Amino acid sequence: MNVADLMTRSVVTLSPDETLSQAADTLASLNVSGAPVCDGEQRLVGVFSKSDLVGRLIEGRLDPSAKVGEHMSTVPVTLRPDDDVRKATDIMAERSIHRLVIVDADERVVGILSPLDILKAVHAGRLVLNVPAS
Repeated sequence: MNVADLMTRSVVTLSPDETLSQAADTLASLNVSGAPVCDGEQRLVGVFSKSDLVGRLIEGRLDPSAKVGEHMSTVPVTLRPDDDVRKATDIMAERSIHRLVIVDADERVVGILSPLDILKAVHAGRLVLNVPAS
């Protein structure tokens, strides 16, 4: 099974020029924990998550008017739609990642794959993960 079979295609994206306050409002209103950050041509430039906000709060350096581009993760983990789901689950488990951004050959965002997407497929019987015996 390929990533394209499970990914969420309707993706909320943020702009690097949005303020942290705007980004927080967007994430909260849509009840998502993070989103890809894209340039004007929808090319991926980073990922921004609630944990980026929490980290800044803890460090005491949260300026609500600061730009997302200053606080996003700039090396997001990406996959292609035709990558195998097993590759995605391995990456998520090994790196403790909560979302994988799915991009096309031009680095444009075409989907998101989360653990919830995978769990829904398992629950529906569309996906069986072989877990090695310990």
